[in-house]
Amino acid sequence: MHIHHNMWLFAAAVVCGVVTSVFGFIEPIPMPETLDECYKYRVQNLSITEVPSQDINMFCITRFLYSTSHLRPQRPISNETIAYAQELFRQLLTNYNPENGHRVKRQLSGVRQEIRTLSRPQWDLFTNRINMLKNLPVGNGMNRYDSIADIHRLVIASAHNGPNFLGWHRIYLLLLQIALGGVPIPYWDSRLDFRMDEPTDSVLWTSEFFGNGFGVVTEGPFGNWQTPGGSALIRNIGNDGTLINDDGFNAVLTRNFHREIVEPSNNPMFSLEGHHNGPHVWVDGQLSAPATAAQDPIFFLHHSFIDYFWSLFRRRQRSLGINSASDYPPTNNPLQQPFARMIPFNLRNINGYNDYFARLTFYAPSPTCPACGGSSYLECVGGACRSRVGVTPGGGGGMAMAASFAGRGAMGGMAPASVGGPERARATVMARGALNIGGRFQSAFRDPRTRQDTLPNAPVSRGKRSAAVTNTTASNSDANKDTSQINRPYQNTFVLNGVANTSLWAFVPVRIIFERPPDAQFESYLIQDGKVVKTSDMFSAGNHTGYTLQIRKKMPATYKKCHVSGSGASKVFVQTDGIDYSGRYKDYAVVDERLPISSSLTYVGVKNPTDGAAKFYMTAYDSCGRVCRPQCLIKGSYRPCSGAFRITSSFPKMYGITFEDAVKGIWKKGEGLGTESNGAGIPVTFLCEIQYSWPWLQANKQF
Repeated sequence: MHIHHNMWLFAAAVVCGVVTSVFGFIEPIPMPETLDECYKYRVQNLSITEVPSQDINMFCITRFLYSTSHLRPQRPISNETIAYAQELFRQLLTNYNPENGHRVKRQLSGVRQEIRTLSRPQWDLFTNRINMLKNLPVGNGMNRYDSIADIHRLVIASAHNGPNFLGWHRIYLLLLQIALGGVPIPYWDSRLDFRMDEPTDSVLWTSEFFGNGFGVVTEGPFGNWQTPGGSALIRNIGNDGTLINDDGFNAVLTRNFHREIVEPSNNPMFSLEGHHNGPHVWVDGQLSAPATAAQDPIFFLHHSFIDYFWSLFRRRQRSLGINSASDYPPTNNPLQQPFARMIPFNLRNINGYNDYFARLTFYAPSPTCPACGGSSYLECVGGACRSRVGVTPGGGGGMAMAASFAGRGAMGGMAPASVGGPERARATVMARGALNIGGRFQSAFRDPRTRQDTLPNAPVSRGKRSAAVTNTTASNSDANKDTSQINRPYQNTFVLNGVANTSLWAFVPVRIIFERPPDAQFESYLIQDGKVVKTSDMFSAGNHTGYTLQIRKKMPATYKKCHVSGSGASKVFVQTDGIDYSGRYKDYAVVDERLPISSSLTYVGVKNPTDGAAKFYMTAYDSCGRVCRPQCLIKGSYRPCSGAFRITSSFPKMYGITFEDAVKGIWKKGEGLGTESNGAGIPVTFLCEIQYSWPWLQANKQF
């Protein structure tokens, strides 16, 4: 049987004009025990009608990758990088004594402001200093910025998913600020973008600020950057995750003790680290993985906001008479216990909570109505500030904004409340004119607008305002710019074990079988007796015998604003995460939500096993946040399985050593297009159907 099967492969390849010679065995294996335990623990008191299953999925995958990071190889960190970081650390500790009073270092006494309230000179100074670090070598082929970013790879387990997260990252920010010569790190308050109708249209994603948000970053101050692994800087904004929202922000500030806001958390709504993870995933690209996150400068502006968030929490503690410096929660993780060494520094973890480091950081309050910090990049809508839309002329970034700054001076006499610092503000805030992927951060929250087929909100130019900024309210009337996610491609980094190279990957075919959501409606009406019947569309499952779904009173949870596109086209994302290698790959299949059942194919990357077998975990979820169930090809038929696999170079189950090989392993073409000739070569099918039980609870029973 195997010989006949391989002969078919050879014949199919000859018809196509290319001989494909390397295919391999993909064997289903049990789900890793710690991952299985996480799923069961997280859902034991939850109903699938309460939380979108993709929220649980993202949380547990990243928690697993945190706890097993030592099992996956990474690009080594150079001695020069460690030496440079330690020198910055020595400068930070010049006046530090954990037992006595402390004097604030003058070089770190600047005020951190929300990015859109900076003046043009302030923003240019910050970005120029960042680029200066990017161009100053430290040795061994590394520059200063990438060396600082590399330090984050050392602490995937010791400074994430626990109480050390807060203190370690505060010190990490201060190291960068020292490297910048004391220039304050602005903060990105992503609530200002979450409040928009479509956050991907924010002015931040223009050349004036962060640069383009889709694909390889070619615009803005960080355009055309290369990362240490050899990949370009990449983003895929709005495909998954969520920006921070007011409900989550306010919920954290109702808690009194650190044990209530750090991981592990009994209630994700109060987890500061949990809320922090959402923007990492929302921006995607390098920022989505702890091993590479700091390679994108957005990392530091996002963490500056998280540190501001923590400062507000500590101020609340002080008002209640709680000593923040000693309020370090107990933990079962030996790397995060209070008196464990803070890697890679000569401190204890509890020292990160010390008031000395809090006194080095001053924050201007986040912009509020009606002035919104005096920034023309913000507008007051419904009593809250939000970002304006940025225009991208000709598909590029925002146009020059120099005119927006003309005639704008400082708002003299405005001394901000010094959050986390002395009662007295130490600086006057100047109002701004216009101005190794090895798993991702988990977040218990997701923005409903990350749905892949969000309808467009296109910006329009507004009067005499800078051509790159517009009123978001007016944007809804312009239908010429299609910003819907269904029309956005997905760009992978191709980073595997710290190196970006497509040849390190192989490609696996995956089938998606998608069941129409029962609440979906389309404007394709039936006509009876010459009259349009608007109570049902012709694609409704109710019009197809045998496919009618039983709609229960409580449906599985989805994103709050989940809706269907007008065309019915939607995306189902499939992603792989290395179990014994460091790498993530993600792609999507386009499905038709109009049809009772539709089928589609996609091809996802895994480690190329020609230099050794590998294990990986594959998951899929639809664009409303519902996880799909894997069905693996076992002894000639598809059966429920865990989604974990071992790939080798043995026969008969197939992968392609290139994307082309993977496609040709499934399809053959003679004089015309043929049918799907080799369904037996598809190792996994995901069933995306309406479920009333969590998709992982039965996953390991086949093994």
